[in-house]
Amino acid sequence: MTGSGFELRQLRTFAAVAQRDSFTRAAEDLHIAQQAVSQQIKALERSLGVTLLRRSSRRVELTAEGEVFLADCRRVLAAADRAARRVQAAAAGRLARCASPTP
Repeated sequence: MTGSGFELRQLRTFAAVAQRDSFTRAAEDLHIAQQAVSQQIKALERSLGVTLLRRSSRRVELTAEGEVFLADCRRVLAAADRAARRVQAAAAGRLARCASPTP
């Protein structure tokens, strides 16, 4: 499967690994086991059909594909966070209804 066969949590995990350059530190930041981080990254790479991270015993670095994906990944995560805040504000009566969302 390619394209949209991934989950937001996988994107969050990928962004954390990319930011920290470490599966272990990303796991600590996300409060999940390092094995879960590794599994989520492998599943994400499998669904995209590309290798996002180059791994060695000492370091993790983005591949060229990983760099491209990270930029879009951050935009998707920001949009998802914004959508959650907007719906919560709407539920609390703090957001006026509008016909279309603002970017």
